[in-house]
Amino acid sequence: MLLPELFDKADTSVKVALIAAFTALVTSLITAFHSLFGAPLKYWLEKRSLRNRLATEYEYAQRKDLRELIVRYQGRMLEATEALNHRLWNLYTNQDKGWLEAQGNYKNSGYYLTSFVYRFLNLYALARGFESEAILIDSRIADEKDLDFVKFVKAFAWAICDVALFDKIDYDTQFATDHFFRDRLREICDSCMGEKGFLGHEELRSVLLKASDFDDVLRYFDGLKRNESRLRWDRLVVVHLLLLAFVNSFGYDMQKSTPQQFIDVARQTDNPQVLRNLQSWLPKLGLQQNKSANLIGKAVEAVLNSSLSNHGATCRG
Repeated sequence: MLLPELFDKADTSVKVALIAAFTALVTSLITAFHSLFGAPLKYWLEKRSLRNRLATEYEYAQRKDLRELIVRYQGRMLEATEALNHRLWNLYTNQDKGWLEAQGNYKNSGYYLTSFVYRFLNLYALARGFESEAILIDSRIADEKDLDFVKFVKAFAWAICDVALFDKIDYDTQFATDHFFRDRLREICDSCMGEKGFLGHEELRSVLLKASDFDDVLRYFDGLKRNESRLRWDRLVVVHLLLLAFVNSFGYDMQKSTPQQFIDVARQTDNPQVLRNLQSWLPKLGLQQNKSANLIGKAVEAVLNSSLSNHGATCRG
């Protein structure tokens, strides 16, 4: 006979006694469980809650700090990138006029060379300043757009310093002929900063012409032109492509470049292997999901495909 049936047939006094006994048993079990596990369970729940709260507060603080840092630098970097962008377009048109020729005589160099160096250093000094401050911020938990800003700043340094851009090309990486040693560029950028920030144009020009500290940069731009037996031109073209993508990502609509302009810049390269290396490195720079950076990849692909088509037509001819 089942227990429910026995319970149903029992006297009322027996039912009351059974209910009381069952209630006492459950109460005892709950009391025993609480005595054994209540305090540890409470401790575990409180610890987990505290850990989650601290993690949330940490992430919020890091995002806030990075956002504030970007706000301080974004406007100035946009201005610097736009200035260098315009100068590079100007160079493509006038590169054969010898305006960058100094032949090592930098004390008597003209406006075009020193103003070019000024625009270049202005951008890289700002990038250097941003990186030096951002190193204390955990950018891994940043919002996507803010993280893209960090990635572009790092990409600027890669484009001008990393010899990986010349992979599979005959280039002596021991000497900073057509690239900059990263630590040396940092030193130069630090020398451009005054009490109020980046030096003014005339102030920097005066320093450039007096101090030999900047000769590395002046030498890089001295006599720069297309179709020379060097790779510095192509490296600057890569920098230019990144500038366009940066401005498209963070600039105003009237500052943005069209896909055709990306292609026009990519066509300025002399050595197609440089474009291939750039193409392979864009994902490594973390920019593969950025829509503006994707315009670089599409432009590179268009130029490389065009080169192959022209080469094939020449061979058939």
